[in-house]
Amino acid sequence: MEVYVDNNATTKVDEDVLNEMLPYLKESFANPSSLYESGKQTKKAINKARSNVAKLLNAEDSEIIFTASATESNVTAIMSAARNSNGKKRIITSKMEHASILETMNYLETRGFEIIYLEVDDKGRINIEDLKNAINEDTFLITVMLANNELGNIYPIKEFCKIAHEHNILFHCDCTQAVGKIKVDVKELGVDTVSFSGHKIHAPKGVGILYVKNGTPYTPLLFGHQENNRRGGTENVPYIVGLGKAVEKIVDDDLKSIEKVKELRDYFEEQIKSKLDGIHIYGDIENRIPNTSNIAFLNADGNELAIILEANNINLSNGSACNTSEPKPSDVLVACHANLKEYFPIRVSFDINNTKEQVDYFINKLVSNVNMLRRNK
Repeated sequence: MEVYVDNNATTKVDEDVLNEMLPYLKESFANPSSLYESGKQTKKAINKARSNVAKLLNAEDSEIIFTASATESNVTAIMSAARNSNGKKRIITSKMEHASILETMNYLETRGFEIIYLEVDDKGRINIEDLKNAINEDTFLITVMLANNELGNIYPIKEFCKIAHEHNILFHCDCTQAVGKIKVDVKELGVDTVSFSGHKIHAPKGVGILYVKNGTPYTPLLFGHQENNRRGGTENVPYIVGLGKAVEKIVDDDLKSIEKVKELRDYFEEQIKSKLDGIHIYGDIENRIPNTSNIAFLNADGNELAIILEANNINLSNGSACNTSEPKPSDVLVACHANLKEYFPIRVSFDINNTKEQVDYFINKLVSNVNMLRRNK
């Protein structure tokens, strides 16, 4: 049996999504900027996808920009804010952010910007008073994710954003791990810019979204006439169409399928707790996305465990997909003051394609191999 439980890293392309894309890889290949009929048809397909995304986010069509990834969207939003800061130099973010945010912060620090990193508690939560205290008259941007990719924590973005706007500060939110798992309503949240990626929601890799609220100061990262002069480069029509279909399915489902995923995640954790001692589940357990479990085992090395499980056709992560090739510990867990010398974590992220049969097989292999590693220590 093959079990894939690393869906926070990437998801399998949905069959309906693939079928929607295929005509635009074969027959309908015209450049959407072309004036002839086939070009107009591909432009129409892009705008249909744009409307689907706008509906999902409760946004306007004019506020949606297609990009190549959530990383590009994050960098574009932050660099645009920096270019329109009117001389202000302070940005507030958290230690829980995706590498595309943190590495952009590192770059901006070399350009004279001041970056304030909000600390978190042992559950990865941000104290709202710390955010308030970090704001000064030089602050022009706050960027905090809606849901964390490693712990699954959901952050109170609506409250954070309200504080930002009381001080005329822009708010950017990376919603990559939230879309498709919880409601993401940009009007309700109050955010100025939002990013997410297609490959986390059963669309292909290589397409992302940047939402920019109408009236928000904006400077493109890539200049050109495409995307209403907001993102240069010929649009990736098949992938945009695929993303549009994936989003349409999320809207039609109205988050009903995610309840099944939550049941599998909760069942998994309950079974592990009943079968093994010396475990710890990281994160804000009562306030996290429904599919994610960051679970650590006493005296059972997570890297070794992941390798052994892979040999049993079980694919998961021992951290963020963006840093598993590096030997250093997870920055997120370090920020949470995790005991990484004794407790070794793995990240499990379930999906609508997982079955109870798969989860039972996974549990059986996980328990037996944790016990084996402990015996051999």
